[in-house]
Amino acid sequence: MQLHHVDLVPGESVRVGNLLVTLVEVQGSTVQLHVHDDDGSDDFSDPFDYSSLQPELISAAD
Repeated sequence: MQLHHVDLVPGESVRVGNLLVTLVEVQGSTVQLHVHDDDGSDDFSDPFDYSSLQPELISAAD
């Protein structure tokens, strides 16, 4: 497994496998993501506080 760090600003996307993940909104340490799958499904995450995540969980998601 390779770990990557990606800095995004709202509106920017990164492809992770067959998912296109877009940073929708940032308010302090709270973020919301939009995930689009190649099969056509779309989903918005509930806003979450990324500062409460453990560093290894953030790294595993990159």
